[in-house]
Amino acid sequence: MSEQISEKRPFFVYGTLLPNQPNFFLWDYAITQMTKALIYDCQLYDMGPYPMMIEEQGGRTVGMVMHVADEFVDNVTNHLDTLEGYDPDRPETSAYQRALRMIQMENGRFVKAWVYLGAKKFVQDYPKIESGDWQQHMQVKQGQIVDWWETIETVAGLHQSEE
Repeated sequence: MSEQISEKRPFFVYGTLLPNQPNFFLWDYAITQMTKALIYDCQLYDMGPYPMMIEEQGGRTVGMVMHVADEFVDNVTNHLDTLEGYDPDRPETSAYQRALRMIQMENGRFVKAWVYLGAKKFVQDYPKIESGDWQQHMQVKQGQIVDWWETIETVAGLHQSEE
C-alpha cells in the first residue's frame, strides 16, 4: 500500500462519482458518510459527459466529501485512480492528479481530502461551469436538450456541411 493511501483521507468528488451520477456505483458499497462541501480556488469545466476541475484563483466547486470504510480504502482508491486515468507510479503521464486539498464542509469546518485535479491545458477549448455545480449544470443541460428536441421533427440535414 502506498504511503499516501495509508493516510485514509476522505475524497472530495464533484462530478460523475456523486450520488445519482453514472459512476457512483463504483464505490457506493464502501461509503460510510457523505457531506455536502466546497473547494475554493478550483473551477469546473464541462468536458461533455464529465467535468474536469482545475486549480484556478477565485473558482469555487460544489461537491461532496465521501468517507470510505477502512477495509475498502485501497480497493476504492484503485478504482477511482483507474477511472480518472491516474497512475500513482507515473503521475506526470496522467490527465488528472490525485492531491490532498482543504475542503469546506457544509457546517463551515475544513477537512483535508483527496481530490482529482486536471490541468489547464486540457480545458482550454471547453466551457466553464460558472455555478461550480456539476449536478445543477447537468439538470440545466438536460433541460436544454429536452427543449431542443421539442422543436425538432427530424435531424435530416443537420449534419450536412455547407459547400
